[in-house]
Amino acid sequence: MNNLTTRFANTVGRHFVTLSCVRHLPNDPSEKIFVFSGFVVDIAGHWFYITAGHILKDIRKALENGAGFDTWRLGDQTAGNIFKNTAIPYDFNAKDWLVVEDDHIGLDYAALPLRDLYRRLLEAGGVEAIGNDAWSDHLTEHNYWALVGIPSETVSYDDKTLIDAKVVVVPVTSTDEPSQAGDKTQNQFYAKLDEGSESLLKDVDGMSGGPVFSLKKVAGDWKYNVIGIQSGWYKSTRTLAACPFSSFGHELEEVIKESLSLQENPPTALDAP
Repeated sequence: MNNLTTRFANTVGRHFVTLSCVRHLPNDPSEKIFVFSGFVVDIAGHWFYITAGHILKDIRKALENGAGFDTWRLGDQTAGNIFKNTAIPYDFNAKDWLVVEDDHIGLDYAALPLRDLYRRLLEAGGVEAIGNDAWSDHLTEHNYWALVGIPSETVSYDDKTLIDAKVVVVPVTSTDEPSQAGDKTQNQFYAKLDEGSESLLKDVDGMSGGPVFSLKKVAGDWKYNVIGIQSGWYKSTRTLAACPFSSFGHELEEVIKESLSLQENPPTALDAP
């Protein structure tokens, strides 16, 4: 599995993009660095950055409580960035994001439509968006699952401009829902970290928003699909929760197509009787 994991990481790295920032609190000179996990998909010809909804919820709450965030960057290093690991400055605006988040029933999605400027810069760095032909679900037959993300424990900052972090690919295996999950089981599936994963990460903190992929061998070739977005973590049983991606992606696809259709064929006013 080690050789397969390495090849897989080199492949899906084209889709994985980080979002980083520096947080400042009122009356506190210290800074805190955040590096969020996410990935890029193509929906009806438009690029979207996908991550977990609770990340945006927490950012919005922090802003309301007086926190400040700056030095926003989109990181495309795993895609083979050829620009000396220079990240892409990002003009963050919470209003740009579509967030579907309800902790009680396990909904946890955030999608950012990427403006053409960001798309071109990401493409120049080697990023490729995942098309709907590579969206699947956790019920489909597979050989392996894998989670990709940035553990918080690996993040460091030089207090100037350079943020270092480690991207990990962790094999995971489908499991039953934890007893504490409650109503979240309506919109989540669950997986355990495979044995030996402790050498890769001690905790999945920071992995939220990372994609869960399925791998299946078809006619001698390995095929992969994105099946979920990492959302939660049950530490006592080392079980992670993920929200299915394909259902969210296809719903968003229908909305985008309908919007484009209305732009091309705007409704006309009917004559009054």
